[in-house]
This record gives sequence, structure tokens and C-alpha cells, in this order.
Amino acid sequence: MRILIAEDELLERKAMKKFIEQNFADMTVVGEAVNGRMAIELAAAEKPDVIFMDIKMPGINGLEAIREIHKVHPQTKFILVSAYDSFDYAKEAMQYGIKDYILKPGKKEEIVKAIMRIKKELEAEKEQQQQSRAIIEERFLQHARKQKGAGELVALKQQLFPEMKSGNFLVITFSDHKHGDQLEEVLASICPYTFIYQLAEERVIVCILADVVMGKAELLSMAKKISNQLAGAVYIGIGFPVKRVEKLYQSYEQAYTASLQLATDQKSNFSFPSEKVQDTARGNLLEALVGLVEKGNGDEAVQLFQQYHVQFSESMLEELYLNIKSLFMERDMELGVRAYSMLKTSEDWCDFLLLSCMHMQQLHQSKQYMEQVKQYIAEHYQEPLTLEKVAATVQLSTNYFSNLFKQELGETFTDYIAKIRMQQAKKLIESNQYTLKEISYMVGYNNPNYFSRVFRKHFNESPKQFQRSIFK
Repeated sequence: MRILIAEDELLERKAMKKFIEQNFADMTVVGEAVNGRMAIELAAAEKPDVIFMDIKMPGINGLEAIREIHKVHPQTKFILVSAYDSFDYAKEAMQYGIKDYILKPGKKEEIVKAIMRIKKELEAEKEQQQQSRAIIEERFLQHARKQKGAGELVALKQQLFPEMKSGNFLVITFSDHKHGDQLEEVLASICPYTFIYQLAEERVIVCILADVVMGKAELLSMAKKISNQLAGAVYIGIGFPVKRVEKLYQSYEQAYTASLQLATDQKSNFSFPSEKVQDTARGNLLEALVGLVEKGNGDEAVQLFQQYHVQFSESMLEELYLNIKSLFMERDMELGVRAYSMLKTSEDWCDFLLLSCMHMQQLHQSKQYMEQVKQYIAEHYQEPLTLEKVAATVQLSTNYFSNLFKQELGETFTDYIAKIRMQQAKKLIESNQYTLKEISYMVGYNNPNYFSRVFRKHFNESPKQFQRSIFK
């Protein structure tokens, strides 16, 4: 804790300094001021945590000095020291955050209590600031890994890392969780720049923010040292350094891809991604996602996208959308879930994938229904078949079944039944084993005349004419 003593009486000032230095090993007297003007100047130069301020001093008095210092350094704590027990002084000083009021000659117990109270308060404030900064850094890390939200990311960069000249990501994958506990200490001993990191399951995501422009050789050397200190199966994917904070997401994509490839190949422990590896990995991801949508596996598609969405550039997302749209067009289905321009966040994409898979599931289920229906009709075409009866076999409502039937088979239920019956009728006529009347009953028509009319409609000749033509 840094302490400034503002006291015009030499003996009082020296006695206070000696007392503090002898009794508080973790505290340093950084300056002594003999008047208010000097106190203001030393406060600006030394930035003390605490100032012992005498009220009555020549020139600018203690309260005036406090007002000036408080304007520039509102976090500074003050302990008033005075030979006068004046409530008015204390009352005025309260608005500037005065923590204690000590009467000269100050008792040792009072001084100790005042210092300890302020020490605890400063420690609490520091802890709170650290927690607040940790929350802000976490938000920065989340935004830095995403392509969108550049405006807020730039604002966070100005707040946290105003001196940043370049930045990059490391994605460190390890098999033993104890490495996660060691990593902060290892990074602090190796990395000369500011860094923030996040532990996520079996990997650690590290963002390095440097006040210089980092080079590839420097990052490779750094990764090698980290790998050597973290013994065991540790794979460090390195993203290329970028100068603009809005481009950090690219470095993260590169580091993540490289880390996955290193863990798969197990030939090296650290590297940048190669162009071939990036293209192959992204191509495989696209193919896998489109395949899952085609099968209607919504949960798997969403899980895969959430795991790797950071690797998708804008062009890849557009390609993914067009590939899924093609799946629907090939099946004469309307995508109709969402326009591409509406897919702005990863949550939007997850909803889109899930809804697309649900539509595909409905298509697959519809095809299964129709296969069951076609099988049922093939086995029972000779019986009286109604739309209601056949819909009940697949447990669908009559209206939904009627629409689904027309959509999947391209014709109405009545036309399809007639077509199947006429095909069977032709086979029976060709067999020359039954009369036309018998055949009429065998294919489900109790009225031979009606059977004859339906037959003519399908084949442009009557059953008798067809019979004569094949046995001519």
C-alpha cells in the first residue's frame, strides 16, 4: 500500500513516517508534502493509495488539496489529521470519501485501526475490480471468437487492451486435466505479452494481445516452450497473428483447426494450420452437416454446428445454406424456413438446421407412409377401398392423408386405385383363364359395365376389344 503524508510540521511528519515503516512491512511512504500545493503535485506523480492529510497547512489547506486531488484521483483514500476537533471540517470532508479523522497527537491504536480499515477496503475494491475485469475479459474472448459483433469487440479492446498492436489465438488440446491447472503459470513464464484464456473441457483457448506486431517465428518458439513444459499429449494449434481486433476470429478458426489436426495425426505437438488442412476440414464439415440434414438428424446437426461453427466463414455459411436449399429443391420441397439474410447468429443457424431436419424427417416419414400404403393397396386392391379406410392403416387423418398421397405419388387416391386395378385386369385378361365378368369382380368392381368404362378410360379400348386384339 502506497502512502503519502501531507503535514507542515516536520516532527509530526517524520514520526508518522517512522511509525508506518516500522509497523507495516507491506506499506511504503512514497512522499512527504509540507503544504497543500505540494500534496497535489506528489499525488499526481506518485498516485498513492492513502494520504494522511493535515487540515491546517500554509497556502492551500488540507480540504482544498483534497478537493483538487479527488477530481483527478477519486479512488484515493484520505485520513484527516488535525489538532482541532472540528465537526465542520469532518462534515465537509465526508463528501470526498474521508475514511478517518485523527486528532493530534494521534494515538498509535487509532492510527493502526485507521490504516487497517482502509487496507481492508482497498483489498475488497481490488478483488471487486478483478472480478469485474474477469467478466469483461470473458465477454471479450467470446466476441473475439465470433465473426459478428465487431463494434462491441472494438469497444472492449479500447477498454481492456488499448495498446494492442496485434493478437492471435492458441488452442491447446490435452489428454490430462492437470495440464489445465498448470497452464496459467506456464503461460505467464513464457508469454511476454498480455493474455486471457478459458478452459473448455479438454482444451484451453488462449488469446494473446501484444503491444508489438508478433511474427510467426516468435509464436512457434513460444508454442514449443509451452509444449516442452507441459509434458504429455499436448497439442497446440496456432492461429496467425492479426493487427485488427475484428479479425481475431480468423486466428481462432485457424488455431482450432490446427489443434484438431495435430491431435488426429499425432506427428507434431504444435503448428499453424496448412491451407490444405483448412480446406479439407471445412469441406468435411460442410459435407457432414448437409448429410445430417438430408437424413433429418436434427440433434446431431445442431451439435456438430455448435462444436465447429467458429470455423465457418461467411462464404462457408452461404455454401451451407445453398446446399441445404438444393436438397429441398431436388425433392420438390419449399425450404421456406428462413431467408439467408435472417441467419445472423449461431442460435439462428441452429434453429434453421433443426427446422430443416424436421422437414426432412416429415419427408422420410411420408415416404414410409406411402410405402406402407402402396403395399396395402397391392394386397387389397380387389376389396372395397375407401380413402378413410386406407388412411386409418397408417393412422393419419383423411384430409392430411389425401394431400400427402397426392404430394408423394403425384395423383389422387381414386386415380391410383383405378390404375392398380386396371394393371391387374390387363394381366388377368392376358392369362385367358377368366371371363371379363369374373375379372371385373376379381379387381374390385361389382358392376362389369362400370369396370368396362374405367378400362376404356385408361387404355382407350374396352376390355373385350383388348381381349380380341391379343388373341387375334
